[in-house]
Amino acid sequence: TTACFEPSLDYVVVKIPRWDLSKFARVSTQIGSSMKSVGEAMAVGRRFEEGLQKALRMVDEQMNGLDPDLLQVSEQELQHPTDKRIFMVAAALMQGYSVDRLWELTKIDSWFLHKMRNITEMISTLKEFELKTLPLDLLFEAKRLGFSDKQIARYISATELSVRDLRKSLGVHPYVKQIDTVAAEYPAHTNYLYLTYNAKSHDLDFPGGAVMVLGSGVYRIGSSVEFDCCAVGCIRELRKLGKSTIMVNYNPETVSTDYDECDRLYFDEISFETIMSIRDLEAPEGLILSMGGQLPNNIAIPLHKQQVKILGTIPEMIDMAENRFKFSRMLDIIGVEQPRWKELTELSTATEFCDAVGYPCLVRPSYVLSGAAMNVAYSHGDLRAYLSDAVAVSQDHPVVISKFIQDAKEIDVDAVACDGDVIAMAISEHIENAGVHSGDATLVLPAQHLNKATVRGLEYTTRAVARALAVSGPFNIQFIAKDNRLKVIECNLRASRSLPFVSKTLDVDFIALATRVIVGVAVPPVEVDFSAITRVGVKVPQFSFSRLSGADAKLGVEMSSTGEVACFGEDKYEAYLKAVLSTGFVLPKKDILLSIGSFKGKQEFLESVLLLQKMNFKLFGSMGTADFYSNHGVDVQAVEWPFDSNGSNGVHMGGEGREEHLKTMADYLSRKKFDLVINLPLRLHRSTLANTQGYTIRRMAVEFGVPLVTDIKCAKLLVKALHMYKDAPPMKTYVDCLSSHRIVHLPGLVDPHVHVRDPGHTHKEDFASCTAAALSGGVTLIGAMPNTNPPVVDKESLAIAQKCAREGARCDYSLFVGASESNFSSLHHISQQAFALKMYLNTTFTSLQLNSMETWMKHLQQWPKDRMVCVHAEAKTTAAVILLAELYKRPLHVCHVARREEILVIKLAKERGLPITCEVCPHHLFLCDEDVPTLGEGVAQVRPVLCCRDDQEALWENMDVIDCFATDHAPHTVEEKHSPNPPPGFPGLETMLPLLLTAVNQGRLTIEDLVLRLHTNPIKIFGLRVQPDTYVEVDLDEQWSIPQAMPFSKSRWTPFAGMRVTGRVQRVVLRGEIAYVDGKVLVDPGFGEDVRLQPPPSPATPTTATPTTSSQTRRKVPSMPSTFLVGGSDTVTTVTPTVLTSMGTNVTAVAGGQRSPKKSRSRHNSEPYYSEAGVFTDTPTEEAGYGPPPFSPPPHHTHP
Repeated sequence: TTACFEPSLDYVVVKIPRWDLSKFARVSTQIGSSMKSVGEAMAVGRRFEEGLQKALRMVDEQMNGLDPDLLQVSEQELQHPTDKRIFMVAAALMQGYSVDRLWELTKIDSWFLHKMRNITEMISTLKEFELKTLPLDLLFEAKRLGFSDKQIARYISATELSVRDLRKSLGVHPYVKQIDTVAAEYPAHTNYLYLTYNAKSHDLDFPGGAVMVLGSGVYRIGSSVEFDCCAVGCIRELRKLGKSTIMVNYNPETVSTDYDECDRLYFDEISFETIMSIRDLEAPEGLILSMGGQLPNNIAIPLHKQQVKILGTIPEMIDMAENRFKFSRMLDIIGVEQPRWKELTELSTATEFCDAVGYPCLVRPSYVLSGAAMNVAYSHGDLRAYLSDAVAVSQDHPVVISKFIQDAKEIDVDAVACDGDVIAMAISEHIENAGVHSGDATLVLPAQHLNKATVRGLEYTTRAVARALAVSGPFNIQFIAKDNRLKVIECNLRASRSLPFVSKTLDVDFIALATRVIVGVAVPPVEVDFSAITRVGVKVPQFSFSRLSGADAKLGVEMSSTGEVACFGEDKYEAYLKAVLSTGFVLPKKDILLSIGSFKGKQEFLESVLLLQKMNFKLFGSMGTADFYSNHGVDVQAVEWPFDSNGSNGVHMGGEGREEHLKTMADYLSRKKFDLVINLPLRLHRSTLANTQGYTIRRMAVEFGVPLVTDIKCAKLLVKALHMYKDAPPMKTYVDCLSSHRIVHLPGLVDPHVHVRDPGHTHKEDFASCTAAALSGGVTLIGAMPNTNPPVVDKESLAIAQKCAREGARCDYSLFVGASESNFSSLHHISQQAFALKMYLNTTFTSLQLNSMETWMKHLQQWPKDRMVCVHAEAKTTAAVILLAELYKRPLHVCHVARREEILVIKLAKERGLPITCEVCPHHLFLCDEDVPTLGEGVAQVRPVLCCRDDQEALWENMDVIDCFATDHAPHTVEEKHSPNPPPGFPGLETMLPLLLTAVNQGRLTIEDLVLRLHTNPIKIFGLRVQPDTYVEVDLDEQWSIPQAMPFSKSRWTPFAGMRVTGRVQRVVLRGEIAYVDGKVLVDPGFGEDVRLQPPPSPATPTTATPTTSSQTRRKVPSMPSTFLVGGSDTVTTVTPTVLTSMGTNVTAVAGGQRSPKKSRSRHNSEPYYSEAGVFTDTPTEEAGYGPPPFSPPPHHTHP
């Protein structure tokens, strides 16, 4: 951009905050330097007046725009701004205040005041006309000033639809303009769109056929990021289904208003008029209302009456659920129990109803969010006050009065249904009793305290309501339970605030399921097995009382929280502690103040107080609370209330300002002597303005930053959690970490067949590069082949190789020794230092080829039986060496099996009970002779050679016979492979696991297969010890193409280049150190250990890793348990070193599906035989420190 460039801007943006101060009793409405808003709306127009009026309607859909009739003028409020100040300015302009006078009072720039006066003058002009006499130029000018049809209708005594019809008949319609994000310097291609009447043409064409999703609008109490999450999830799922998408939203804080989330984004109002205008232009396939919360639902019926196609649940049923009278009547018809209720017709009948059922009673308006104007009435006076509030917010819909049931448990059910049939359901329970709005409640999932009968009742009733309302999409039902009876209190035919929390906790994408149902894609039922879920999710509210001067920090039926936090734990106590700590709550260390209003509350909290005393907290209490607990043997120090009898509440001061001995709660709180205040008030109605002692304590705790708990159920849960955990629970990645992809935590993986070429051929590979490649491929232990230069055939050559490995290895390792024609009588001296003995029986490009069967026999006879013999045997040689192994009664491991006849011979040997095991290389599973022309004859050289398709299929068909996967990593350089005499062999350490994970995603393998063949069986077969604090974190869902060269091997080529794979290693933790993460190897050469040279762990003492350098210490991570999690958006599976146990939601088969049916596995296929020395026994030799630990079932949480 040149310095002389002048930006060209043809639009104006107006951003206005949203305040919800009316939801708080006693709160100060003055605004100043401390932020009190809970959200903001952003309007785009071509004149300030247009943008301002749009923004005011966006902030509150009940407003028509700049309304001068809302308030009476008060110069005091003009001088001292409140949340309604702009309407006060409008009222003053309408009453004749000059711009200069208003500037003196408000200090608002005169330019803005002149613009607002343009609006009020238009209002005065409009009032002079009726619909029939309204001039075209006046109508057009009003629209250019941002007047809505509904707003104009109000001033000319008409209806919104009649103004709409007149406007359309006169050709007055909005144009779609595109926000120029490059200020006319270059052509703009963004999809930020808005409607305006200050234009003469559209900026783009309208192809039609998209799906329009309505967002949630401004963040407010009751509607925040959770609904944006639903809308974004819906848009993304639609795009996955290949559908064009349109998003309508106006909140700059949201992800849904990011430019790349949808095909077209309208930054405009979510109102009947605007949606109709966009619909008329875009001609969409249909509209989705159920993802944006309450705001889109409120216009469902008006849109339906104009023949707008609503996707999902039909609008008549939305109205049935939203209309309190219709819904209550429907429940009566289908026989679903609910609290006794009556529609409000007049005050006298409402009073008679309350007298009949007894107070308290609940006043419930229709079509409201976050319990707006919902209140519990305890008397006739309360009833009269609350009814007027309810009628004010629900003018066009009925208000219902119902019996308020005290001390009842509240339960939430989130579900997805298709044509009335439920396909997915989740049951959450509230910690607080009914009477606290669900948005302010602490939610636990899975529910921990529901018996089977209650769960069956919830499921039955949910299905009955879904059928009655013919639900197609997401819905939420709220129940109360008391005395083993369930009652329905509310149903919302839309996504709920808790739907994202439910989806994350259960790893079931309810939003994606609902989207598919809505657009008509067949979705099979999802049975969520709550008893198999290994974690508990707890969602807690986040309050902003410290910013709301004077607000009472007491909860009720109208929502007051401004956010929420959810955390996971192995039980609800751990999850709850993590969640409250995440809100900024500080756990108490010493002093706690107790103030409990009711006698019943004191009794219920007694057990918790005894626990606090047991934990050595010093307890203080109000006079009545201290007396009660002192009489029950608890040492509670009585403290006076803040106010003395004279009403003074100041801190006690001595002479010359010296503080006297602390006497009152105010003294203690002002000096932060309390670490926690537990104040459990009597149930008083929300509007009481009495300055009670309890209110004063709550307010002082908030203002002095002392943690405060005001609900008895939450207080009991907190005390129990403190007793169990003492302090903040540590992070556990297998519980706390969650990804949008399926993340697998596998144990350390073993590759028993790796050619390192060090010493002698380090231009091909050395220990540093080879083990870096191993770590990047998820391999934490390699068995290094002996065909080096010199070959490892005696004590001296072994020492040379050990030195190279000790200096260069980054992962753990062990070294093979090679059988030669002459070393059969001496190898047993170094056998305990060796991984195994390698015998090359077929053609090989080393000096270790054994041509004499007599030599084979001598090695088989003299090599110790507690160490494995591995053979390179092909075709008939395989059968011959198996026969000799049987003759000498010793175990044998056959390397890189590649042909049908080989795998069938091994299968027969196993069926005869012979201790034979084998391995297969990935290149024989994923490549065959058909790939040779693509690779090239030279590059495709490998031993055994790439066989035919029939041989390859035989390996897959007999997967149960295969004990291990091994790479046979042979890192010849790319130059060598393209030379006239290319050496045989493929590199494979970095590509093995991605290839196998792809097979998992294709359903050809399971995660169990991988762990069995890369961890469990190699450890047993070779008598290895389990690597402590070691695991591999894998993303099962990441799709990528294998490059021409992998980053760490020196070979600089791969035969799998260009192959599309699904699954990637993200992180490797080796002995407690992060060894590899996100493409980077973090451990230095020399970090690896020779597992044969390490002392075996003591059975009585668990093995722990010792940090070796400060840099390694900084990479320390929490150790994994003896179980490993496989989890993500679809499944959670627990993997142990010896067995995998499904612990997931069973939404799909583990990792994408099971293999096609085949013969059942025999014992020898999954559990190799073992000898008396630790290699082929039924139970690994624990004394020697080898083999996996005994299996114990992983902990899980049962859904009662």
